[in-house]
Amino acid sequence: MRTPNASYCDGKSSAQQAVHLSVRQTVLDWVSSTTSGSFDIAQVRLDPAVGQTDAVIHLPTGGMFIVHDATFIQAWPKQISWIERSAAWVEDRISTVVALACLGLAIVYAVARWGIPLMAIAIVTLIPLGIDARMGEQTLVVMDRVLLAPSQLSLTRQQSLMNRWTRYCASVDCPAHQLLFRHGQKMGPNAFALPGGVMVLTDELVKLAQQDEEIMAVLAHELGHVHGRHGVRMVVQSMGAAAVLLAVTGDFGNVTDLASALPSLLLQTGYSRNMEREADAYAIDSLQAACVEPRHLATMLGKLDAKASDTGWLDSHPGTQERMQLFTAARGCHQP
Repeated sequence: MRTPNASYCDGKSSAQQAVHLSVRQTVLDWVSSTTSGSFDIAQVRLDPAVGQTDAVIHLPTGGMFIVHDATFIQAWPKQISWIERSAAWVEDRISTVVALACLGLAIVYAVARWGIPLMAIAIVTLIPLGIDARMGEQTLVVMDRVLLAPSQLSLTRQQSLMNRWTRYCASVDCPAHQLLFRHGQKMGPNAFALPGGVMVLTDELVKLAQQDEEIMAVLAHELGHVHGRHGVRMVVQSMGAAAVLLAVTGDFGNVTDLASALPSLLLQTGYSRNMEREADAYAIDSLQAACVEPRHLATMLGKLDAKASDTGWLDSHPGTQERMQLFTAARGCHQP
């Protein structure tokens, strides 16, 4: 046996046995006059020497090595923390880690972009129509109190537009709805559909239009939102993961509690790209069935958005330029 540089204690008695310690990479080897063994350095704990005391290596068996050779301790491998081990693991597998991170981000994006909207479509089919009506009523109350004012259009002008819209719906299959006039104040020229079929037309938009067909075209688009129940869908989508719980419990009454949030959703985010495209497609079919040129909607879009742009890949809404081209190209009349 080589010259001993430590003593072994089994931790059960005060007896000590001379041993020689050596380190082989990450393994601690020991040899005595009668036997030998080894321990993984990660399994032992080193208490450095303090003052005149010797360093002690605590073993997983409960025993210990009392080290008498200071030079051996100086050559002791540096303990690697779990943080350093984790960093080393990541560094050794950096390409895998990057790939997993990218996959995770892609999954999160896909769920937000397509998963939640698809889930919202399925959930909305389970929600009774009465919930739409209650939500629309509550939303209108909030908007009348905060954003809108009574219409300043003459009763004659309002009745004229109502009659024109009634004739329009007589020629196509309009879903149940209610047309209301309001002064837009800071909202300016606008038209929007609320859950339950309420459609609001502002005075400013009426004055912006040069002919009634332009107003009919805008209303046809809003009717598409009513047909698709987009207001309720938007609220369900905004619930995110909570929408899953909604579907499981069937407690749809809680949806109406979110009615106060719908005005800000409409103003700040608006309907999604898919919802706008669904409403546009509905408007084109409806306008052509009523023999109203869809180009009138392109004209109004141009007036409402002077800086018409194309749709960007990450845009949440279809670009005005794309929509104007769609309506301009959709000419014709479906009536025989």
